[in-house]
Amino acid sequence: MHIAIVSQEFPPAGHGGIGSQARIKADWLAALGHSVSVIAHSVDAQRDERESGGVCTVRLPGYDDRLPIYTDPARWLTYSVRVAEELARLHARAPLDLIEFAEWGAEGYTYFINRSEHNYIPAVIQLHGPLTMLAHTMNWPALDSEFHRVGSQLEGTCVRLADAVYSSSRCSLDWCVRHYGLSGEGVPILHTGVDAERFRPGEIRESRPTIVFVGKLVENKGVLDLARAARSLLTEFPDLQVWMIGEGDARIIERLQAIGKETATSFLRLTGFVARDELPQWLARAHVFAAPSIYEGGPGFVYLEAMSCGLPVIACSGSGASEVIAHGETGYLVPPHDPAALSDALRSLLANPSLAEAMGRRARDYVLAEANTPACLQRIVALYESVVARHRQQRMNG
Repeated sequence: MHIAIVSQEFPPAGHGGIGSQARIKADWLAALGHSVSVIAHSVDAQRDERESGGVCTVRLPGYDDRLPIYTDPARWLTYSVRVAEELARLHARAPLDLIEFAEWGAEGYTYFINRSEHNYIPAVIQLHGPLTMLAHTMNWPALDSEFHRVGSQLEGTCVRLADAVYSSSRCSLDWCVRHYGLSGEGVPILHTGVDAERFRPGEIRESRPTIVFVGKLVENKGVLDLARAARSLLTEFPDLQVWMIGEGDARIIERLQAIGKETATSFLRLTGFVARDELPQWLARAHVFAAPSIYEGGPGFVYLEAMSCGLPVIACSGSGASEVIAHGETGYLVPPHDPAALSDALRSLLANPSLAEAMGRRARDYVLAEANTPACLQRIVALYESVVARHRQQRMNG
């Protein structure tokens, strides 16, 4: 098959969940012998095309060279025009069998509304976390904003016109069912999983009790709650240390640094960006993974990566992360914005190393059974093949 994957972020430019999954899928498909093209956003306002490892990556600029863009709805809409142009170019050069889009950003909008029997290429959408979910849970964008109104219409149209939809989590699917009119029947929960060979338990852990967080250092990820909860435990665990891995909002980083300076103990370490190849080593050395994000579309790959490294994990209840964490078995789920409950969960694991170890073993067992990358990708490829086969049969039937 010749498959095009459309993802604005695509490593090494960008490390978000959509881009990371796109990278894994592209490399896997190429290794299986499929022809893979990726359409991503340019990092320098220039079109760039190059081939590496059997994957052709085309990075496209936005529409700003033709029209000054001032709003997010206009940015989404005009970028989808660029994407549709590039898909037509790729298809003319070597016919495409399948296109994959994310729902986020509605990059497929122009392609879908311009599709007819004369230029029909089957297309699937993977749900990651729709705009309307963020509006309702984070109040961004505001529910009464034009961005929310227009962006939701663009995303909803793409979801409605796709030949097949699969979702990274039940949580994201439910939002699209409630707000985009998608029928949830027959929509599989699929994602790329975790490479359990790379993310695996280490032989040596830190001598000091160590909590690790991975993600953006922004308020909605719960980093301030985590820092305060850990600070409250210093009298019980005076040598406690917390590693926060990632970049983020300068104002939040300043507040974290201030919390770290409130005690005589240097317990909080902000590492900044850590290369993905080095991340398993950091995780495997810690004792507990905690990321009390207010809301996650799910499944939350940082949780799965930590679980694969044999760590018990702590997340907030009520969103997609709870789909992969069994409360009391592989970790704890605590209410959002509840530092006291977070402190209790951390205390339980830090004070009972044998409990933490047992939870960590069960967490890795879960990843091996349900979220190991090879098995996950085989299920995604099977979905692709079924969509392509159905389209070919429909063409044969006239």
